[in-house]
Order: sequence, then structure tokens, then C-alpha cells
Amino acid sequence: MNGPERRRGSGRHSSDERIRAWQTGRRPDRSSRPDRQATSDIVLREPLENGRVLAWAVLQEAEAGTRFLQDLFLDFDRRHSLSSSDRALAVDIASGVMRRRRTLDRIIESRLTRPRSQTEPELWQVLRIGTYQLLLSRTPRHAAVDSTVELCRSLGRDRWTGFVNGILRSIGRLQQLNDDGTPVAAAGPSTSSLPTLDGQWISLNEELFPDPVAERATWFGDVFSLPSSLAGRWSARFDDAQLLSLGFHFAQPPVTLLRVNRLRATADSVLTQLQQAGIDAVPGSSEDSIRLRSAARLEQLPGFQEGQWSVQDESAMSAARLVAPQPGETILDMCAAPGGKTTHLAELSGDAASIIACDISDDRLERIRQNAFRLQLSSIQTLRVSKDGSGFPDQHFDAVLVDVPCSNSGVLNRRPEARWRFDSNSLAELVQIQTKLLILACERVKPGGRVIYSTCSLEPEENEGVVRSVLTAFPDFELTQQTQHLPGQPADGAYQARLERKNSD
Repeated sequence: MNGPERRRGSGRHSSDERIRAWQTGRRPDRSSRPDRQATSDIVLREPLENGRVLAWAVLQEAEAGTRFLQDLFLDFDRRHSLSSSDRALAVDIASGVMRRRRTLDRIIESRLTRPRSQTEPELWQVLRIGTYQLLLSRTPRHAAVDSTVELCRSLGRDRWTGFVNGILRSIGRLQQLNDDGTPVAAAGPSTSSLPTLDGQWISLNEELFPDPVAERATWFGDVFSLPSSLAGRWSARFDDAQLLSLGFHFAQPPVTLLRVNRLRATADSVLTQLQQAGIDAVPGSSEDSIRLRSAARLEQLPGFQEGQWSVQDESAMSAARLVAPQPGETILDMCAAPGGKTTHLAELSGDAASIIACDISDDRLERIRQNAFRLQLSSIQTLRVSKDGSGFPDQHFDAVLVDVPCSNSGVLNRRPEARWRFDSNSLAELVQIQTKLLILACERVKPGGRVIYSTCSLEPEENEGVVRSVLTAFPDFELTQQTQHLPGQPADGAYQARLERKNSD
């Protein structure tokens, strides 16, 4: 390859590659087959054996390219048929390992007597899976070790079994245990305490981490598994309570929320159907939302095929509500795929507005059309635009929603791989794209109309920074409302701003 050789399995890509991925509407894939790794001669069996093999394969593929885990799982689903329980296990392991990768690596490295560079990347992934199950999941200790050793055999690597068994048993001895075998709880941050789930800490027998006071940013990045760039930014901006809240929120699996399509059902009727089907579901924190408290294959749940609900987080729901679409209005959704906010606009307007949903990929636009068809919505038209920003309609609209591509720093539990792609260069390039899109939106609003700018980011440069800079170029606009949703209070992290164009006199 041209230029410096990229370290195998690092999953790092240049800013240009990430931006091009957004511009082209697809994420580059470094292998022609998702079930065969360019960095390995391991060939997976057909079909896949179990959830741990699937988790290993997805993690390997994620590190070989820049695709999101959920897209990789969809690809594997098309070729392999695992039971619901095995797939759920795979999702839990792959997502958990991706979320806690830095912490897992630090723990594994502490048990090695040789440099990490002398351990095969494929074997390292196995060690991550075992360590995650052993310390950060609810898997019984013996099962975590035995199943990881068996994973080596499933991958055709019997020679790894003794090494893996020894390392995991050494890691298991790091835990302080009560007489009944349960982990000893720790009071809070220290050099020998590990954050797990639900705001809990466990005590370790060694001081593995930096001092949480003297080396606050490094400690935060190590124990909550964030890149140094994000850990440093947040440590400088947030107090201790806020920092811990962010760390715990992004360290655990996301909650699944349903947005009820009020044109087809009510929240009460959908909730009743789910509960009657044995689904652990409760009302959400906002109107028309339902919270699922257990994992489920969503497409198999009552009401999905009938278009009675969609999956959407509550902070994302607030974007369409801020638009406040009315029957008869013309509305432009500039970055619409996969269509969650677009279809919400249609539902809120009683399917009586005229909505144009734009994106840069035919595949992404097809997802919008599929969602609209399932939800039985007829007010949405799709339009492909160019990656350079050309092709948007020249007419003026009553409202424009511009939900820009962003760093995803507010949804790192939902998109765990996004944390490892965050850097200052890509952030600066995203800000340029966001600013351009907001300018294009302001140019397409009628006097008296409004623009809603939306991100799923916590970073000021992407949020109020973009809004502030664009307002200086449009004196006939004013900022009438802005909200920064902090993760876990009660939903995902997000930012929304409403800009209104003054009526001309």
C-alpha cells in the first residue's frame, strides 16, 4: 500500500476515508467477504456454530473496516441462521467488547509476560471476549473461561487453548470475591476498582489504573474505555458527577425505545399487545414512547408489520416535535435516511404535509421508502442529492430539518465503535460539512418559516458553534430555542436548535 503501513486490526482510518464514507453513503469494506478476514487465514464454517463465533467474526470485521456493528450483523444474518438466543449473545459480546475495548486491553496486558505485539490479533480478540464475559457481563466465571477456550477450538486454533485458559484464570484471580463467590463491591473510583453495569464498582486485587484525581483524564479513559481525545475533552468540561454519569451511560447496552405511530395505534394499545406477548415493556418518558426492558427481535414483535410503531430514542423524537409540522405545510428533510425523523414528521402532521426526504444514496433512500410503506404513510417523497451539496430543491419551504452527520459522541452506547473513530481532524471536517448544510437549509426557508438543526453530538463545535457561525451570515434569522440533551437524562445525547426566519416587511 502507499504511505505508512497501517497496523493490523487497529480499525483506524484517515479523516478523508470517514468523510468519503459519509459522502458516498456507504462505509468502506476492506474484505470482499464479511466472513473472511484479510488479516487472518481463519475461514469460518458454514453455517456459523454459535453466538461467540459470530461475535468474534463481527469484531474482526469491524476492526478491518469502518462499518457499524449493526450493519455487520445484518450482513451476517443474510447468510447465517442462528437461534435468537445465540444472536442475542453475539450482539451482547460484540457490543460489550467494542464499548470496553481500552479497559479490556489494559487488563489483558497486565497479565502478559511478553509484549502484546507478539500476540496474534485474532487471538487478542478471543482474549477480549473472554475477559469481557469474565469481568463485565453476568456470565458465570467457569462458563466465561470454558466457553472462550471452546471458541478457540471452533476457530480451528486448538494451540491457543492453553494460553487462553491460563490468561483468563489469571484475570479471574484479579477479582476480590465474597464467600459466596460474588464480586466484592467497591465504594467508587480508585486505582483498583472497576466500573461494571448499573453504576456498580467491583474491587480488584491490584492497582491497575491511574490515580483518578492526579491523572483524571487518563483514569477516565482507561476505566470507561474512551479514546484519549474524548476523555481529555470531557474531563475538562464536566464535573466529577457528570463525568461518571457519562462513563456509566456509555459503558452499558442502550435501551430500546419504540415510537408509537399515532395514526395507526395508541401507546396503550401497543403496550397491551407487547405485554400480552410476554415482552417486558413499560411506558417511556415522553409521549407516544414505550421502553423495552429485555432484548427482542423487533421485526417479530406485535404491531411491527402493521406499522404501529418504529424504533427511535426519545431525544431523537424531540427533533420532529421541534419542527412542529402542520397539515398542508411543505417540509424539507435534508439528511433523511433511514427515515426515523422523516416518518415522525409525517405522523405528527397527520400525513397531510408535503415532505421531501433527501439523501445521497439510492440504498439509503430505499430504506426511507420501506419505512414509510410499513407505517402506511403517503406524504413522503424521496430525492437523491449529490455529495457536494447540490441537488436540493430550490423552492422555499415552511420548515427544513437538517439532521447532520456528526461525531455520534452522544450515542456511544448505541454506536460503540464511533468512540474509536473520534479525533480532532475528523471533527473539524464534520463542522465544515455541518455548516454548509445549515447554510443550504437557511437558504430554503420562507419568511416566517423555521429551520431545525439537529445532531447526536455533545461537542460544542458541532452544536452551538455551528449555529452561532451561521447566524452571523443570516441576520434575518434568530435562534428561538436550543436544547442539549445529556445522555441518560433520560435518553441519548443530542442537540437541537430552532432558527426562525423573520417575516419581511
